[in-house]
Amino acid sequence: MRPKVPDHVQEKIEKIFPKEKSLTIARAPGRINLIGEHTDYNKGLVLPASIDSYLYFAIRPIEGDQIILHALDREETKSIPCDGLQVSGIAWLDYIQGLLVEFQKLGVTLRAFECCITSEVPIGAGVSSSAALDCAALLALNTFFETELDAWDLVHMSNRSNNNFLGIKSGILDQFASIFGTENHLLFMDCASLVYKKIPIAESEFTWLLINTNVNHSHLSSAYNDRVNECQSALASIQKMHPNIEHLSEVQSVNQISNIQFENLNCKNRAEYIIEENARVREFIQALKQEDFTKCGKLLYQCHQGLSKKYEVSCNELDFLVDVFKEDTSVLGSRMMGGGFGGCTLNLVHKDAMSRVQEKAQEAYKMEFGIDAACIPVRIGQGAQLMI
Repeated sequence: MRPKVPDHVQEKIEKIFPKEKSLTIARAPGRINLIGEHTDYNKGLVLPASIDSYLYFAIRPIEGDQIILHALDREETKSIPCDGLQVSGIAWLDYIQGLLVEFQKLGVTLRAFECCITSEVPIGAGVSSSAALDCAALLALNTFFETELDAWDLVHMSNRSNNNFLGIKSGILDQFASIFGTENHLLFMDCASLVYKKIPIAESEFTWLLINTNVNHSHLSSAYNDRVNECQSALASIQKMHPNIEHLSEVQSVNQISNIQFENLNCKNRAEYIIEENARVREFIQALKQEDFTKCGKLLYQCHQGLSKKYEVSCNELDFLVDVFKEDTSVLGSRMMGGGFGGCTLNLVHKDAMSRVQEKAQEAYKMEFGIDAACIPVRIGQGAQLMI
């Protein structure tokens, strides 16, 4: 049974498409990743989940040779020719154009349509609003073009678009979580084999809280690609002594690479972080099975330490929000989540202390940086779906 379009979304869409009968609407969620950060493009282990915050994409056919796109929340409208797709420098538009290029590569002849986009997913918070845009658009376009692509096709199509059209050397974590997410379940996946399993969330006295720094430092995109390149360089150095190793995540311990001559210290640190992070994911899964939330919390702190010091993708604001809770027994663990250099921390919090923890974070952060931190309690929602 398809979900109902929420009234507030319906009202926005009807301003552009009043009582339109030939309409397709899809939604896709943002995601959290409990642990396993920056491991996806190193063919490692991840543990994401979709959240119940969605982006909505509505599309209808029109006459002519133009594609008209409305970003409702930005109050922006753009028009592009069906036969003239090229990078515009407008992020939301280029995400969609990249997908259309991928459809063309499948032999699809683009035809005119009009679409509108509206979202509940926070932008720049590290919960992958971009993957929500990609996945909602792909579901709707798959129906519109009658291409009958399956879920994995959509995941890989989004990833190729990001890599090739946008030049972002990302992995498949975000799209995978947005497409395959299941309400009240985590997703544990090996990004080398793409084997995954759904892990039901046990009821406990603890819950998850995102705290948004409301900063997004401008060097995220370039630094992200730098990390990918450094990991590739580290792998090349390892392969000189271990030619059978195909990716960093095959290395089981830091001791295995103790004699490797890396290009520089950065490459060594990046490799060590990836190896240690994959181990932390395995430990985290085991701790979840045993309902050892104290252990889960310690692993979150270790993850942040690695991301901050060895992988160097944190920032002062993220480090501060993590440090605020290290002596607070109501918060079992905290770490930065996402690409880095801003966005959110993910916190494992005692339910009874949620209000106090939020107030503490907001007061301390405001005093230190003069910025309001947004607190977002996490609820695990359903993955991408067609609605109409």
